[in-house]
Amino acid sequence: MGRVLKYFRLKEGMSQEEVSESIVSPSYLSRIENNKTTVEPETLMLLLERVGVNYDEIQANEEKLKKLLRQWEEPLLNNDKQASEKIYQELKSFITPVTNTNLQAEYHIKRVRACIILQAFDDIDDSILFINDIHDTLTSRNRFFYYKHLGNYYWVKNQPMVAKEHFEKALSEYSSVDLSELEQADLYFLYALTLYVSQNETLSFSYAQSALLLFQNNYKSRQCLKIHIHLGICYSRLGDVPSSLSNFEKAESLARDIGDQDHLGIIYHNIATMHLRKRERKISLDQLENALYYKKKTSTSYMKSLVLLVLIYYQENEKDTCMKYLNEHLEVAKQLPEDNIHTKEYWFFHSFFFQSEKEWEIYVKKTFLPSLKKEQKNQEIQRYSRFLGEYYEGKGGYKKAAEYYKLALDSNPVAVY
Repeated sequence: MGRVLKYFRLKEGMSQEEVSESIVSPSYLSRIENNKTTVEPETLMLLLERVGVNYDEIQANEEKLKKLLRQWEEPLLNNDKQASEKIYQELKSFITPVTNTNLQAEYHIKRVRACIILQAFDDIDDSILFINDIHDTLTSRNRFFYYKHLGNYYWVKNQPMVAKEHFEKALSEYSSVDLSELEQADLYFLYALTLYVSQNETLSFSYAQSALLLFQNNYKSRQCLKIHIHLGICYSRLGDVPSSLSNFEKAESLARDIGDQDHLGIIYHNIATMHLRKRERKISLDQLENALYYKKKTSTSYMKSLVLLVLIYYQENEKDTCMKYLNEHLEVAKQLPEDNIHTKEYWFFHSFFFQSEKEWEIYVKKTFLPSLKKEQKNQEIQRYSRFLGEYYEGKGGYKKAAEYYKLALDSNPVAVY
């Protein structure tokens, strides 16, 4: 409160002598302002009144702030954009340079998660700087949120190893005494995602299963469907197609129950890849058509399903259908980011079907494959190397076919579609 008093004294342009007159000595006021002594509430009220501040109002605002910060936790946990933004706007009116430092810290920590949900990434740096300055004063509860939300931020910014380090710190700070098991489940799932990226599928699977159990116990269907998608992907990498399909189908059922159309497109795409593993191309095509129906046409995720659809139609020797899809989506492809892998895949097929062999060979050798190698897209290198190997083998170009087959084998020893 000494800092609050000094802030408003300077704001009013008053000297220490003017404020302290008939209440305390100027030297004692100086000690109060620098938090070097305690002060009786009655004295503090008189000093604050002299600089035009109502002590009771400050206390009441702090209580409102504490209440809002607690209320913020649920929508942040549930990634509820509307509710998160509503409370965020309310909180802004209570946060000032003289707000209690611990409350400011809690606000900035939770603001990181809010900015992720609201995609206001430019606002996060200020909060991180503030928190880092007072990191040593954070409570264990706030350290848990800090590490979890900062890990979430680095995950979204495509820095999975940095995210993993922060999630591990958050795990060490978790306490069931003052944190809900839903916060634990959220952390387990986020950590599972980073473990998968670091190719620790077994441990990722374990944490995802633990998160699923906690979410199921709390009837959180939306979170459960996300975990079923992740488990399906884990089983897929482990080569267990039946278990993978089972999890994707559970996710589909949950998505339909709660009307989550955004995830249906992702689910159908993954179901399609599993049937492709089983060489059930007709079923894969149907599932990819479903995926395109639910995905936004202007998204790179939509393009991901489209290029796989074109690949399968080509394998089914339906070249006219391939060209039809490519023509229908030409304008969409032009508007997508050029550096996105799925955009590049579209242009690979467009070049293959609509340019001369000499032209598309140049595109493949000088642009397409080098970009895949630079970005270490091993699955895509394998897919298109096999594609090219089969193409040249069909034409009797065995030397070129052998080169691409070798590239496919070198890129990944396990077939991935």
